[in-house]
Parts: sequence; structure tokens; C-alpha cells
Amino acid sequence: MSYPAALVLHTPELWCLTGPAPTMRQAHCHDDIELNVVTDAPLRYLFGGTLAEIRPGEVGLFWAAMPHRLLDSPADMSRAHVGWAHVPVRTVLGWSLPDAGLARLLGGRPVVAPMEAAGVLDLSAFDRWTEDLATGSVERRRIAMLEIQAHIRRLLHSVRGTDLPSVEWDGTDDGVRHAALMARYAMAHFHDPITAAEVATAAHLHPNYAMTLFRRVTGTTLGAYLTQCRVAEAQRLLLTTNATTAAIAVEAGFGSQSGFYATFNRLCGMSPGAYRRRSGSSQSAPDRRN
Repeated sequence: MSYPAALVLHTPELWCLTGPAPTMRQAHCHDDIELNVVTDAPLRYLFGGTLAEIRPGEVGLFWAAMPHRLLDSPADMSRAHVGWAHVPVRTVLGWSLPDAGLARLLGGRPVVAPMEAAGVLDLSAFDRWTEDLATGSVERRRIAMLEIQAHIRRLLHSVRGTDLPSVEWDGTDDGVRHAALMARYAMAHFHDPITAAEVATAAHLHPNYAMTLFRRVTGTTLGAYLTQCRVAEAQRLLLTTNATTAAIAVEAGFGSQSGFYATFNRLCGMSPGAYRRRSGSSQSAPDRRN
């Protein structure tokens, strides 16, 4: 199986905005912590191997290094007014979050909760942060960052579990369900060599049809999706463990250390060691996995 880079990759940066939910034609990833609030209509994501919904009046928080795509909703997407904030993961690591909160944040599943779990948070906060960042003022940027940090800390402290609420996908075609089953299988087995046929079997589909369907729903190939899952796992291990890069290559599912280095450099724009150093992660850091 080949692993082309068919995902949309974005450079991590701090930004905020509000507005209608965008159309997302392709899975994408970026090394940020993403905070969303939504009003009027739900946001529906295929996130890693999870179908996730952020309903009006809820907040979503996740590490966006995992491939994710905002799916078309049965509701009018133009009514789903959203507040978006992206904070680079290296910035969040500097906050010295409690181990349990950091593990939840980097665990590969979004945190979804009522807005009040994050404190007094609504779209006006995102408008204020957007204005603060646009001024270029160092002090206003610092104030915005402190407020964002407080909301994220409160949310992680308030939400103890990691289970998502059940999602009713009324009006969504079966293709999304099948693609979600395949993505879930890929997430559970990306550490090992797996074939397209094995992934298709998880959705009870013929491999050729399954791969066409997967690409239609996610906007990317299964190979690229598996590669990004492996890279995201390598990023998590680099950030939260003292494992060597050789051990991480094996743990993340890469067939060789040279292949790991080449793929990581291509997708992240730097070597694994440089990524660890840039993020300020110590090689003696504790393993914060649940």
C-alpha cells in the first residue's frame, strides 16, 4: 500500500474568528489545539475514527493533528455560526496543564460539553480575541491568550470523562457511516501493517468500492489517512514521553526508521528531534497517556 500525502496540512498559528461554518471538502490537520463554540445549527465532524457533533450551545475542544473533516449537515450550514480559536500545541504545552488534562487533550478524541463547562464563553469572546490579535498589541495578545487558556483549563477540569454523547445522523447517507467504520478501524490498527481489504471488511464492503467511498467522504486516500494517524501518534509520543525516536517509529507503526524520518519531515517540515525541541518537550517527560 502506498502512502501519498493527500491531506491538507496547515501551519500552526494562533488565530480566532467567528462566522458561518465553512464547507470542508477534504480532511485536514494542523498542530494546534482547536476550540469551537456553535450556535443555531450543529457541526458534524468525522474526527479520526469518531463521528462527533457539536450542538448549539456546546463547546468542542480537540488536538487538530488528527485528520478531521467537517461534514455536510442536513441542516443549513450557513446557520451554524461558529467561534473558532487555534492555539499551537507548543504554546499549550507551556501552560503546564495537569497530566490528566493534557492526556485527554492529546488522546485523539474531541471533548464536547455545554458551553458553561468552559466558563462564560460565547461568540462575543471570539470576536474580542480576534480584535485583540488584529491590533498587533503585545499586551492585548497576552490578555487574549490568558483568557483562552482559562477557558481551556476550566473545560478540561470540568469534563472528567472522554465519552462523546450519542449522535443521531438523521439524513446522512450510509456512505458516512461506512467511512466512519473504516476510519475507526484504521485508528485502532494503524500501529500495524494493514491492507485496504482489511479496512474494507470492517465496513462489509468490497475493497475497490470501499476505497472510492472512503475518499469521497474524507476527501483523501486511506493511505494518506493512515500516514497522518501515524504521524499524529509520533507527535504525541514526542511531546509526552521520553522514548527515543527509533522506539517511536516502531510504536507509531512505521516500517523503518528511515521511512519515519522522511515522512515526518515531509508532513511536519522538520525532523522528529527538532519537533520535540521546538515544542519545549523534555526527553525525560513522563508518559501522560491514560
